[in-house]
Amino acid sequence: MGYLISKEAKPNGWDGSYLLECTHHYNSKSHDDFLMYCNLLKEMPDGRVKIKVFGYRWKTTTGEKIRYVSKNRVSKIENFKLTN
Repeated sequence: MGYLISKEAKPNGWDGSYLLECTHHYNSKSHDDFLMYCNLLKEMPDGRVKIKVFGYRWKTTTGEKIRYVSKNRVSKIENFKLTN
């Protein structure tokens, strides 16, 4: 499976360790899988993680938001072969 990821420079403040796995669905048959840069902030007691996500989808790395997501959506960067 191939992932889209922003071709912009790495975001300021990113610690270089984690990526968030995401999917954008256009309709029932078409979707894009993409990665977003993120920092792991905290593990919650219910199994989710608190992360700081950088950018907007695979288009840009500017901006940041705090999100709570399932732990299995956050992966170490070593699990991916990134070319940029």
